[in-house]
Amino acid sequence: MQSLLGSLWSVVGPPAFHRGILRFAQNDGREKVNTKLQPAGSWLNLFSVLTVISLLEISTIVPAPQTTTHNPQPDLERDLRRERFAMRSLLEFARTLTPDLGPVGILKSIQRTIMGKALITDGFAYLSDGADVGERRYRLVSHSGLRSFPFPETITFEDLETWLFSPPEGVRTTLPVFDSEQNDILAFLGFGKPLVGTTDLGEEGNYLESLSLLAGMAITNARLFEAERERERLEAELRLAREIQQSLLPAQLPHLDGLAFEAFNKQSELVGGDYYDVIPLSEDRALLVIADVVGKGASAAILMSNVQASLHALVPQLRGGQTTLEELAATLNTLIYESTTAERFVTAILAIVDTSANELQTIVCGHPRPIISRDGITEEVPTGGLPLGVLPRAEYSSHCSRFAKGALVFLYTDGLSEAVHRTNNSLLGAQGVARLVSELANQPDVDLAHYLAAPKTYEIRDDLTVLMCIRN
Repeated sequence: MQSLLGSLWSVVGPPAFHRGILRFAQNDGREKVNTKLQPAGSWLNLFSVLTVISLLEISTIVPAPQTTTHNPQPDLERDLRRERFAMRSLLEFARTLTPDLGPVGILKSIQRTIMGKALITDGFAYLSDGADVGERRYRLVSHSGLRSFPFPETITFEDLETWLFSPPEGVRTTLPVFDSEQNDILAFLGFGKPLVGTTDLGEEGNYLESLSLLAGMAITNARLFEAERERERLEAELRLAREIQQSLLPAQLPHLDGLAFEAFNKQSELVGGDYYDVIPLSEDRALLVIADVVGKGASAAILMSNVQASLHALVPQLRGGQTTLEELAATLNTLIYESTTAERFVTAILAIVDTSANELQTIVCGHPRPIISRDGITEEVPTGGLPLGVLPRAEYSSHCSRFAKGALVFLYTDGLSEAVHRTNNSLLGAQGVARLVSELANQPDVDLAHYLAAPKTYEIRDDLTVLMCIRN
């Protein structure tokens, strides 16, 4: 057994972390410091530790060869029995350190193991919050006894260093738990005086340091496990938000005599804040809507769902003539302002196309201006207004444009105008979008989605939504 231990430790080094990792405060104020040196090379991972422990456990089953000696060494045999017992305890302890316990559960488990083995009733445990050293805090997760010292709920890294070399009153032993690379202290434990005077944690240095090594690895793995589980939860929420957002967009565009509609929507993230809609008002009138919520993610999608619900609630009044397009925009503005925070607002375009009057009525709410192409001429609609939700009250004015046969109106979000040139990093801009609309106007049979999705010299990096209406 002694040769086995010697061989193992000659390869992997003893299970010690750092000179002075364990400190034992005596009643007379003196300190006895564990002076084991840190072994050279990288530290064992959890698999290596378990392998060492398992080999030592096997050695208790297969008896070592008996040698004849004239000088028995009862102290050595006692030490070997103690080592075998400690290694078996470590193996059993390691098997219980599953990631689902969580960092707090693992830390409490090592604390109970040490206190139970040494018959100690007083102890405490602090766990780090994982922040950088300068901002790190350690939270009290377990405390029993030691009533003479007021343990705070949180301590800083500087407090921990102080306690490491000058433990609080009543604390006989302190044990830091390092990460697997011995760079950071993940947790910090302290223990009071054992109930039995013959029990001395100072004689269990290797055992405590091995427990600390196993606990450090287990806490690291548990945090990785929690992070992965949180990532999966967020992805599930985002997928649900994505499904909700897609349900807000029209499944298919309506068919009206003399009008053709095409739309394209692409999100840069799983959930975006773009929205479009075409709502028939009569046989010859339709409401065109395109909007962009400032921001991305689930919060943007939720706000957009509110916009869609409010818009559809107001459409019957617009259809029946009880409200005008300008009044509808003003009402939407107030509703969005009252339901969002100051940093949230919506840019939008509201337009009514009327084939009987050959007219397009447009309101622009802080959004990129729509582009009209007719008779070979491409131009922006000359109107603008505040985004929705910026002020509690706002007035909006509309602009009427001729929209006869052969005309085309192109509504888009800033994901298109902010597309980046792949070579010189320049933006496409409004003029670039106007050139694109001219190309589309000269190719009446082109598929909009295929045209926008095809590889080009510009890269689209933001959410992109396009709504096009053609008067045929």
